[in-house]
Amino acid sequence: MSYYHKSTLRILILAITVSIIIANYIIIISDPHHRLATALWTINITAATASSLGIVAVYRHGIRGLHGKSYLFLTLGLISWFSADLTLLYYYYALGIEEQKFVTVTDGFWFIGYGFLSIHLFTIIKSLRRSSNNANNVINRKFVIVGSLIIAVVFAIFNGFNLMSSELIGIAEEKLDLTSLVVTFAYPILDLILIIPSSIVLVKLRKNYQHSIPWFLSSLSLLINAIADDGYLIDFANGNSQHLVFWDLFYVADFIIMAGALFWYNRYHITSSRRSRKTIEVEP
Repeated sequence: MSYYHKSTLRILILAITVSIIIANYIIIISDPHHRLATALWTINITAATASSLGIVAVYRHGIRGLHGKSYLFLTLGLISWFSADLTLLYYYYALGIEEQKFVTVTDGFWFIGYGFLSIHLFTIIKSLRRSSNNANNVINRKFVIVGSLIIAVVFAIFNGFNLMSSELIGIAEEKLDLTSLVVTFAYPILDLILIIPSSIVLVKLRKNYQHSIPWFLSSLSLLINAIADDGYLIDFANGNSQHLVFWDLFYVADFIIMAGALFWYNRYHITSSRRSRKTIEVEP
């Protein structure tokens, strides 16, 4: 990586950090009666920014190759989650609903987003495996299998215990709402689908992240989102509504980091590839 790119990376990290601090500070200092509305607006603005940068990336690069397909799925996932956040904003202002106790269209958007974002992460892993030699692949497979099993078991036990003893499960059982029970238990599983592959990507890129900065940042973003989503669900299910805004801060950070990843991808990866193609075209 050139000195120019290293300097730009430092500026990008600083910009991401400052943006997260400012956005979350606005939520924290807002009036308690309007803090949820402030959080919803902040999440929607950052989600819209990340989704827009994703659309630009897909338009400029196209969907050819693993890079193109990876960022197409990423963008579709972001748009789905942005749509979910928009519906929350609509429910808050149009219907006066602050907390959703049962299944709504919002859950559908989130589930669709999980699907696209999971494909994005597995596409990255596929690309990383192609770039590794055979010996490293054997080690990586063993690491992936063992690590995934450990994470899955701990995650399942922890979430199963918390959700089974939660207030939300009691409410759903009283009303015989099987759909709500299934959806409630689906979220930890979907979070796990994001946590394991994003952790794998971060581990594999820990020494070489400079050459795959967008993938590193996008995986970090999704890992933060999955952890925050899990914490949010547990507090929500147990009726700890006063803690929910804490997890909103993580969602804001998630979208800002994702926006930084897509900015870098647009600014350097796509621009550089375009310049290379133009250079080849003008050569005699």
